[in-house]
Amino acid sequence: MLGMWRYRLQQSFFIALVMGAIVFALWWDARQGTLPGVREHPTHKRGVAGYEVIEGAVLHPDANNDGDSFKMAHDGQIHEFRIYFVDCPEKRLHQFNGSRIDQQGRYFGGLSRQDTIELGLEGKAFTEELLTTHRFTIQTRWQKVFDSGRYYAFVFFEDGEELSEKLVREGLCRIYTEGAALPDGRKERDFANHLRKLEREAKTAQRGGWRG
Repeated sequence: MLGMWRYRLQQSFFIALVMGAIVFALWWDARQGTLPGVREHPTHKRGVAGYEVIEGAVLHPDANNDGDSFKMAHDGQIHEFRIYFVDCPEKRLHQFNGSRIDQQGRYFGGLSRQDTIELGLEGKAFTEELLTTHRFTIQTRWQKVFDSGRYYAFVFFEDGEELSEKLVREGLCRIYTEGAALPDGRKERDFANHLRKLEREAKTAQRGGWRG
C-alpha cells in the first residue's frame, strides 16, 4: 500500500513537472514576442517592445493580397501580414462582404459599391507597387488577426514612413481596426492622431476616396 502511494506521488510530481515546463515555454515565447509555430530566422533581428525585425522579405503574389494585407516570402517561409491602424476597401464583391463594402463607402462620404471596390483595387495596386519597387522593413510581434492565419505588422520604408501613413495620405483607406504602440516608442494614441491629421489633409486635397 505504501509502495502504491509513493508510485502515485512520483507520477503526479512528474506530470506537474511536465506541465510546468510547457507553461514556462509558452510564457517565454510570449515574452520574446515569438508565437509557437513561428520560427525566428537567423536573419531576423530583435527590435524594441517585443517586435521582431524582418529584412529582405519579398511580396508573394496571391489573389487575396490587397492594400492592407499581403503575403510575404522570407527565408523559405511565407507569412501573411496585416498592417495596423487602417483598412483598405474590399477589392471585389462576394456574398459575404456587401455590408462591409457599404460601410467602407459611407466612411468616404457615400461612395457607391462599385466606386468603393475601385478604391480597394487602387489601394492594392498602390501597396504592391511600394512593396516591389522600394526597400522596406517589416516589424511584427506575431499578434494574430483573429484565426485568419494573418499577423499584425508595421511596414517601414527607407524614408521613415510606415505603410499606413502612405495609404492615409493618398486617401486609399479608412482609419479603422487594431492599433498598437510603435516599435520606435511612439504611443498608439499619438500615431492615430497623426494619421487623422494626414486624413484631413487628404480630404482637403480630395485624394483617393475623398475625390468628391
